[in-house]
Amino acid sequence: MRFRWLGLMLLLLAAAAQAQTSYVTDRTNLEIRRGPSTEHAILRWLEPGNQVQVLEQDQESGWSRVRVVDQGTEGWILTRFLMDEPSARDRLAAAERNLAAARERVTTLEAQSRELGTNLGSARTELEQTRTSHATVSKDLADLRAAAANVVEIRDRNTSLQQRLIERDREVEDLTTENARLAGRNSQNWFIVGASVLLAGIVIGLVAPTLRRRRRSDW
Repeated sequence: MRFRWLGLMLLLLAAAAQAQTSYVTDRTNLEIRRGPSTEHAILRWLEPGNQVQVLEQDQESGWSRVRVVDQGTEGWILTRFLMDEPSARDRLAAAERNLAAARERVTTLEAQSRELGTNLGSARTELEQTRTSHATVSKDLADLRAAAANVVEIRDRNTSLQQRLIERDREVEDLTTENARLAGRNSQNWFIVGASVLLAGIVIGLVAPTLRRRRRSDW
């Protein structure tokens, strides 16, 4: 029993795979019946352009068994009212829908293009601002490097001047010491000279009367 159902399902699937898609003519409404004749009951009415799948065709009677795509109803309709492609009205409606969709797409693309243009302009402006900022930063960096080099040079000069100042202080200190030493020696020399002059004066004072007496006695 299970294999019979499986075989039936495979047959149905094969039939569905081989079904041909057709369209109801756009000239009139068409009834779908239980069997391949007008004596069978009408299952439903099909509107022009309805899509159906042809399951089988009876060439002698001119009827075709179909399945309605939108509802799945199966029945028989006259083969001469089927077309291999959608009706002109449906094709026109589809073309109009595609045209409307294309116009809407074009409108969307135009809006996106305008937005992209605006964004591109903003990006170019930001790029120019970035370039200007980069140039300014580069100049500031060069100035800082130059200032840093000047600071190093000034520091080196200051160190050199401080060293020279220390050397000058030492020279001044040495000169001051030498001057004090010379001043002390000069004072000592002046003291010796003064003492010598005083001693000479004393000697002259003692010798002079004797010389005068000698001269008088010679006379």
